[in-house]
Amino acid sequence: MENKENARPFVIRETGDDCDQSDGPICYRDEDADRAAKIARKESLSIKLALRPDRQELINRNILQLQSDNEKQESKEAIGARLIRRLSMRPTAEELVERNILKTQSPAEEKKQKEEKKRYLLRKLSFRPTVDELKEKKIIRFNDYIEVTQAHDYDRRADKPWTRLTPKDKAAIRKELNEFKSSEMAVHEGSRHLTRYAILRATF
Repeated sequence: MENKENARPFVIRETGDDCDQSDGPICYRDEDADRAAKIARKESLSIKLALRPDRQELINRNILQLQSDNEKQESKEAIGARLIRRLSMRPTAEELVERNILKTQSPAEEKKQKEEKKRYLLRKLSFRPTVDELKEKKIIRFNDYIEVTQAHDYDRRADKPWTRLTPKDKAAIRKELNEFKSSEMAVHEGSRHLTRYAILRATF
C-alpha cells in the first residue's frame, strides 16, 4: 500500500497556454502545502476555542438565555406595560410650549421678538422718572433711597481706656470699690462674710 504522506507531489505538465487560463485544469498540486494549511487552520481554531467565553459569562452578557418562552413573553409584557405607563405620564405639547422647552418659533422669529422687547424696554427706560420726581410724588420715601458717598479712612476699633490706667489709678478704683461695698452696698447679714474686697497695695 502506498504511503501518501511520503509521496512526491503530483505534477501535470501540459504544453501551450492552457495552464494560464483560470478555467483550465490544475497544473500543480502541493500536498505538503495543503497539509500545512490544514494544520494552521486547526491551530487557529484551537486558539479560538481556548478563548471562548464560558457559560456563565455568556449568561451575564445576555447572549445565552435561561428563560423559557412563557417567561420571555411575560417579561416583554411587563416591559411594555411599564413603557405605556411612562408614556402616559409624558407631558403634552402644550405643556412643553408653556415650559419653554418646545420651540414653536423659528430662530429668525425669536431674534425678531427679542429685538422688539429690547426696543420696548429702552423706550420705557427713557421715560423713567428721576429720584427727585419720585420723592415729590411720594412714591419713594426719604429712607428708601440711600446715597453712598466717599468716607474718610480711620480706625473704627472701639477705644479701650482701661488699658491706659496707671497703677495709681487702679489703686484709687479699688479703694472706691471697697468703700462702696462696705458702706453703701446693701448686703444680707448672713452673706456679708462672702463679700470680696480688693487688696490695696502701696503705690509710690
